This record gives sequence, structure tokens and C-alpha cells, in this order.
Amino acid sequence: MPDLWDEARPQERRKVMRRARSILLAASLSAAACAPTTIDSRALRSAAMSRQSDGSRSPPAKDVQELLGRPLTAESAAAVALLNNHGVRAEIEELGIAEGRLTQARRLPNPTVEGAMRFEGEGRPELEVGAMIDITDLLLLASRSSAARAEVDAARLSAIGSILDLSYDTRRAFYVYQAAAELLELRRTVLQSFDASSDLATRLREAGNITELDLASQRSSFEEARLEFQEAEVGLTAARERLNGLMGLWGKGTGWHATPRLPDVPAQELELETLESTAIGRSLDLVIAKNRFGAAAKRANLARAQGFLPELKAGVSAERQEEWSVGPAIEVEVPLFYQGQGEVGVARAQMRQQQELYTDVAVTLRASARNAASRLSAKREAVLFYKTSLLPLKQKIVEQTQLEYNAMLVGLFQLLQAKRDQVRTAAAYVEQHREYWIARTNAEQLLAGRRHPEELTRTITPGAGTPGGAQDLH
Repeated sequence: MPDLWDEARPQERRKVMRRARSILLAASLSAAACAPTTIDSRALRSAAMSRQSDGSRSPPAKDVQELLGRPLTAESAAAVALLNNHGVRAEIEELGIAEGRLTQARRLPNPTVEGAMRFEGEGRPELEVGAMIDITDLLLLASRSSAARAEVDAARLSAIGSILDLSYDTRRAFYVYQAAAELLELRRTVLQSFDASSDLATRLREAGNITELDLASQRSSFEEARLEFQEAEVGLTAARERLNGLMGLWGKGTGWHATPRLPDVPAQELELETLESTAIGRSLDLVIAKNRFGAAAKRANLARAQGFLPELKAGVSAERQEEWSVGPAIEVEVPLFYQGQGEVGVARAQMRQQQELYTDVAVTLRASARNAASRLSAKREAVLFYKTSLLPLKQKIVEQTQLEYNAMLVGLFQLLQAKRDQVRTAAAYVEQHREYWIARTNAEQLLAGRRHPEELTRTITPGAGTPGGAQDLH
């Protein structure tokens, strides 16, 4: 019997080939539409910056060198880090991984084609061909895609959170650097004072005007001041290198300059009374946990459906013996021994895990907000107390000691000691000033939707007021 294809008319064959090409083109376009796109880092940075307060937003810039060409501020240092830090780029790629898994979840099942040829004697061989597609996979495509979409949403929010974390980490590191630079200058002043005092003591001892004990005391103070100065130098180097690492700088890029002093405490403080409720309402961590819980619940439902639905494949089968015969074909897996209990157990455990994590995030977030408000209030009071009370008192003591020294009522050692005490009080003020800006940055980070992981480990100053808040979990 002549072959069916050979008997077909040429125009019919051309028509079949055109349809086949159309089907292949449509499949290719569908695959291209599902392909994951490149992550838009600029859009993610813009979304992160929109969550920050106006005063803490990084200045817009397209070039790192443009920012480094001016004295750095906390905001411009954060802008450099967002443009140049490779660690945050690696974290953002988690979004690309999630989008790739979404593409995988949205895939249409590929059809399977099988064929067989059997020879009997010298006649034409028997032919058998078939094409099948997984119907069960098609039925579960929507559920699988929904779970993957929830993971993409969580990954996008997590990427925005990573950008915010880098921005505020850089600000904290910059404030630490500024304080270290101020402390080094104060330690240098103390060292110079003790150096002069030690030289004077040596000359007085040679003249027999002071005892050996007085000389040893002055030399001991000088050596202690020298060690403190060396520690301040190491601290400044460490703070600068920490900042270089966050900004992704090396080589010639590390020759930047910064504004020399910490900014003054602003006249208008953050709304501490509403810090807890605002942090809960804007928390990215809570939304991420909620999305991941939803994704885990959808995976659990999907696992249950996969366990009880048989694997169903349907298609067409054709066979040629003497003549061609064509008909439908079906293949069913009977879930007799295994109904996906393992996958269901894993998915349910993940769902319970995400539920507990969501509750934990809500509880720790509230505690972090209360701690941040208490610490910021206490540090503000401490800085203002130093500025309005202690530092003026120390200045007055130096001025009065100078007058008594001019009147020869006290010696030079007493005058130098008064100046050293003044400088040491100034150093304590710088440390409190640094802690204030770190506390404020932590509070601003909470208001932007992220919690600093070390917030709960910081000591709450006794006596500082803690604003109240609602007791229910968000």
C-alpha cells in the first residue's frame, strides 16, 4: 500500500508545513516571554530611597568619582556604597534566582514523542508513533506559579531591604569615622599637654624643686597619654577601612576626604511616641515573612494535590500495519503505594516555620522600636547635658585656674591638669555624640522598614523613658 505522505497532494503538504512552523514560532515566543529579565537595580534603589526620610536620603549621582571628589558626608558615603558595593549586588541576585524559579514554575510541559518500527519478513515494517503531554502538570500550573510569585514578591522586598541595610550601615560607619577623627585630635592635644608637663617636671627635678615621686607621676601620665593616642590612631584607621569596605573602595579610591566633625543634634527630634506603631506599619520584614508564609501555604496545597492526583498523560497514537490507524492515547499513574506524604510533610513544616518566624519578627520588632526610642531619647539628653552644662563648667575651671596661675596661687601642673580634664570631658562628649547619631540612624532604619540586628543587644540607659504601644501583633 502506498505511503500516506507520498499520496498527499503538494499543496496539502505545504499547508501542513506552514502550520508546523506557526506552532514552533508560537512556542518560541511563549518561551521568550517567560524568560527572566535582567534585574533593574536602579528601580530597586529608587524604591529603597523612597522609604527613607527626606533628611536621610542619599544625593542623586551617577558617578562614584563625582561623589568622592567632594568632602564626604553620611549621605554621600551611603550613595557611594549603593553604587559601588558588590556584596549588595550579590544579595540582589536572590531576586533573579526567584524570578528564574517563577519562569520554571510557569513552564508548559513539553510533549513527549515516541516511535517504534518492527520488521516482519520481507514486507514493509510496521510503524508506531505517539505523542503525549502531561495533563496533570497543566492542571497544577496555576498553583505552582502562584507559590513562585509569592517568593518573587518576598525576594524583591528582601532586595530593597538589603539596599536599605547597606545605606544605614554606611551612615553608622561614617559617624564612627567622624568621631574617631575627633577623638584622635583630642588625644593629640592631651599627649602634647602631658609631653610639656613631663619636660617641665624633668627640668624641675634637675633643679631639685620637685621630688622623684612627682617626676615619676608626670612621666607615667605622659606614657598613658601616648598609649591612648596610639589606640586612637588605630581606631581611626579601622573606622576608615570599615567605611572603605562598605563603599567598595580600594587603591586610589581610598584617598577621599570627609567633613571633620559630627553634625549638631537637630532641633527637631523624631516622633518617638509613634516610633513603634510606625515601624510596625512600614516593616519590610513583616511583609517578607507574610509573603513567605503565603508561599509555603500554597506549596503545601500544591503538594497535597500532587499526592492525590494521578499523573495523567494524554495524546494521540498512530500505527501502520497494512493501513494507518490513528486514535487517542492516555497514560495514568495510579498513586497506590505513595501519595506524596513526604512532600506534604515538608511543605506543612515550612508553613509552620514561616508562621512562627512571622510572630517572632513582630515581637522583636516591637522590642527593637521601644529600645531604639529609649536609647535615642537618653543619648539626646546626654549630648545636650554635656554641651550646655559639663563643657561650659570645664571651660570655666580652666579659665579660673589660669587666673590663679597668673596670680601665682597655683602651679603650672595644676593648670595643665585642668586643661587635660577639659579635653577628656570633650572626648567623652564626642563619644556620646557618636552614640546619639548611631541611635538616631537605628531609629530611622526602623522607620524605613528595617530593623538593625544589633539593636536589642545595646544597653538601655537606666531612667530613660520608654514609650508605650499596642500589645497586639500586627
